[in-house]
Amino acid sequence: MRILGYPLTRRAIISGIVLGVIFSFIAMYLYLKIGIVALGGTFLLGYLILVATGKYDASENAILMTVSGATTLVSMAFIDPIASLYLYSDYLTHSVVINPVFLITIALSGSILGIFVLYPLYREFIKLKWPMVTPMAYIVKVLEKEGAKELSYAVKGMVFSGSVSSILLLSDLYQVDLTQLPHRTKPKSVFTSINISPLFASLGFFISFKGYAILLAGIIYSMLVWFLFEGANPAIPIQDHFFNPYIYSVAVPMMITTAILTLIDYSHGLGRSFKSMRGQGKLNQLSTFISLALIPVVSYILLSLTEHLSRDIVMQVVEIILIATPITFISSIFAVRSAGETGFSSSFTLDATLIIVLFLINVNLESIFLAFAIISVFESVTISVIRRIKFGDIIGVNALDIIKAVAIGSVTGSIVGPVLFWLINGYQGGVGSNMWPAPFAKLLGGYVLLFYIGIREKRLPPMVNPELLIISIVLTIALWVLFRKMKLKQLSPILIAIGMIIPPSYLWIGSIGAIIDLYLLRKFSSDLKRYRVERSKWNSLLAGIVSGEGIVIFILTLISIIPIILSL
Repeated sequence: MRILGYPLTRRAIISGIVLGVIFSFIAMYLYLKIGIVALGGTFLLGYLILVATGKYDASENAILMTVSGATTLVSMAFIDPIASLYLYSDYLTHSVVINPVFLITIALSGSILGIFVLYPLYREFIKLKWPMVTPMAYIVKVLEKEGAKELSYAVKGMVFSGSVSSILLLSDLYQVDLTQLPHRTKPKSVFTSINISPLFASLGFFISFKGYAILLAGIIYSMLVWFLFEGANPAIPIQDHFFNPYIYSVAVPMMITTAILTLIDYSHGLGRSFKSMRGQGKLNQLSTFISLALIPVVSYILLSLTEHLSRDIVMQVVEIILIATPITFISSIFAVRSAGETGFSSSFTLDATLIIVLFLINVNLESIFLAFAIISVFESVTISVIRRIKFGDIIGVNALDIIKAVAIGSVTGSIVGPVLFWLINGYQGGVGSNMWPAPFAKLLGGYVLLFYIGIREKRLPPMVNPELLIISIVLTIALWVLFRKMKLKQLSPILIAIGMIIPPSYLWIGSIGAIIDLYLLRKFSSDLKRYRVERSKWNSLLAGIVSGEGIVIFILTLISIIPIILSL
């Protein structure tokens, strides 16, 4: 059973890779549809696999989860900048030919080196509380004694979800257009339909009732814009709806303002971040420096070898990465410390890099998106490594074994993610269609475009209304202050922005999960111990539901794209 020695066993690594591939697809499916990834149940599936193949071992489950998590993380990290190349193609100077080999190059450029940037600092960082990591680690340990009960709920959820979603998908009842009842015709409008999906129904629970209510406010605003300013046209593409000034001029400034407020909110950690840098030994500083120095070099070599980009574009990408590298290092330390102390964190790498780049050098929009794709993978892995080491430390897995598991998952994700994205983009309309609206990519791309045109050309994009922009900024600040006064620091106005650009049909049914969350809060608020028990039960059940439908969609999608693969 050994590959690299316990706990890096064959079953842990292979199972982690398999789950990583499946969860990468589910995560990409959700993210390109609604911009939210609410996955759970990896630890329970890990438990099921380990029990089925022998005896359950918490350390092996930690490796399994690390490989799976790293695979999914790298598979997802490049999506927004690359999707923006499609969404904002009209603003590109040169078209970029994207295929799996090119995307693998992008992912590999950032993933491997990101593993070693903060590794020398891990002993300091794992001393922090890590409120979002510690509970899960203890659950993985507890499963050695109480796993059967939690597993039964997850399996029931998977069986129910798999059965129901299969019937709905195969009978064409997965999406019901209320204006076409009792007759079913195509195409169905995302503005007048409801997706009857157990997976989407569960999301409201993981988002939370309060979070869903904020998201719903954005959906209702989007519907009002559609009804009042777009003539309630059911055939309008979601991409055209997003570029309506009443959507774009509110959603994008809301994202930018929230990012700035988040940076200010966590700015107290910057001083400690600099102290962490000065506290490194010389050998550790050298290790970190080499990793940071190699990222532009490796990016240049790999991008040049693909021959997809002109030399000018490659050089522009490398120049942007050179500017971003020190910013990424400081931002990563800041993000890790914030996550370790509060459970929440935010990066300022892309924000700071964008502004500095636009003022200092002359680059094309496509170069910015490509550089951001590499930087996003690099920073995501850098931050995730410390979280994974803390997770392993609680369970009893040493840091070096975690690093090996992250490396395995990162390489896997660098291959799996690009292939999945390429296949999804060629399926049912591609990125930007009603099927794959890619809401967060729209926000990121719109954010970059707003600064790009504003700074370089000293004008606003045509879809920006100055009055609405100002109103959006003021509203975002007001909501930010209100949420903090109400002790809702875990929520932000970005949920409203996401709600504005998600196809409404996807999330109406999410109210079911949100109501379950509210029910548990009200029913057991006076008994914290009972609340935790009941919430754990529902968490396992709904995680199984998410996994069940996700696996069904994964299988059906693979079947549907076989002709595409065979035709290549």
